[in-house]
Amino acid sequence: MTSSGPHKGTVLIYSIHRTEPWWRAVGNSLGFERAVIVSDLRGDGDYCVADDFNAAMRTRYRAGETHSALLSAEQLNDIIARCRVLRSLPRRRAVAMALAMADAFDRLFDIVQPVALLCFPVDRYISDVFERLAKARGIRLFELTPGVIPGTSMLLYRGKLIKRMAAPDPAEVEAAMKIVANTSYVPAYVPSKIKYSAWRFLKIFSYFRLRGWAFKALAYRHRDPWNLHFVDAQSYLIHKPRLSDVRITWLVDRNWRDQLARFPKAKRLFIALPLFPEASIDYWLESLDLIDYEARVIEIAQLFSDAGFLVLVKDHPLQFGFRQTGLIDRFKAIKNVVIVPYEVSGNEMLSLVDTHFTTTGTLGLQAALFGMKSIVTESFYSTPEDFIFLRSRSQLPQLLGLVEAATPPDSLHDRQYRVVENFLRGTINEDLYSRENFDINKVPPQIAAMGKVLGDTIEALGPNGEDWHGRLWRGEI
Repeated sequence: MTSSGPHKGTVLIYSIHRTEPWWRAVGNSLGFERAVIVSDLRGDGDYCVADDFNAAMRTRYRAGETHSALLSAEQLNDIIARCRVLRSLPRRRAVAMALAMADAFDRLFDIVQPVALLCFPVDRYISDVFERLAKARGIRLFELTPGVIPGTSMLLYRGKLIKRMAAPDPAEVEAAMKIVANTSYVPAYVPSKIKYSAWRFLKIFSYFRLRGWAFKALAYRHRDPWNLHFVDAQSYLIHKPRLSDVRITWLVDRNWRDQLARFPKAKRLFIALPLFPEASIDYWLESLDLIDYEARVIEIAQLFSDAGFLVLVKDHPLQFGFRQTGLIDRFKAIKNVVIVPYEVSGNEMLSLVDTHFTTTGTLGLQAALFGMKSIVTESFYSTPEDFIFLRSRSQLPQLLGLVEAATPPDSLHDRQYRVVENFLRGTINEDLYSRENFDINKVPPQIAAMGKVLGDTIEALGPNGEDWHGRLWRGEI
């Protein structure tokens, strides 16, 4: 794709399955000299890395290589630890896949010579690998994701919010506060009016088991058996549910509200479980010992239970049908831990407690905006004054003391303003959900508008503007 826009250079867009037409329409309006789409699926994109990947993987695997000039052994350890697929594979296979993907993208970078990379913040080793290669070449990565405010988007880099220097207009901040600091606020991705039954579990389980078989056949048809898109669908991966996990429907406590009267509000902790241990933004947690999320969250539940808290645990609604019940069994073995049904809203849960824990989930943001004690890992919305941070496992013994020492904000309005202003610095007023039901033959005008805003923002944050990535890499932010 070529453009007559004012921005110099080529933007390389990494497209995942079924997103290429939307990205192509956005890329046409970025205003850079070229926008090039790359895919790891045969037949997709302007460039496909599948052939280079497979050739390099066969070579790397046969040789049993443990590192390369592009990725050190230490970097490979980090990449494998973060990716739920690579963690499930034999070490030799996982290393060969990461090294081969690095070879494929290194060759592509030589051909395309991009000045910036653009993609979704996908929880997969491929984006981890090409980000590391890009950084080594000084190429900036921008990850586009839905914004907190409906109809907006955000730009991230390894889970960090890419923020403009200029503060947003105070009227814009106040308007956003009325939306998100409201008990009726629900993120756009949260489903409503769903019955979480054994029958629904079985339908989800059956669909994805059949999907795995179909993808295995497709992998061999495409001569691409180790493509992540196909491997991620396989039931042998250690994070995949089993048929016995249908028990989730009767492990929840339907009478959970009866427990509330036994504990004052100040002695109640709400733990909101995420989609997967490293899904999307959580993938980029700084400390690897937090990647073992299930072990850490059990330790937190035990810590607060021993301190006399009621611990209310609620799973993410989109995780139904995928959660392994082993984690729930471990929770239920802890005294004063209650598993709340999926149907209960996160907002209701927040109204019943003083303390909340999540990693980077939106409920952590809402808890702080409501004046609560919000324990989170460092996230796109977190500000130093308004959250209790869990940065590594070594902090767990001090966590209870930090909660007990925390006091309500002197001004709830000031806290809300601070937090909302912070994430608005990285928000663009264009709707990412325009990609749903997108038809390349009927491109709506808002796609062109989004492309232009996105291109202008990438240029403004680049080395000729605010140099956000450069300042981060130099340790200035």
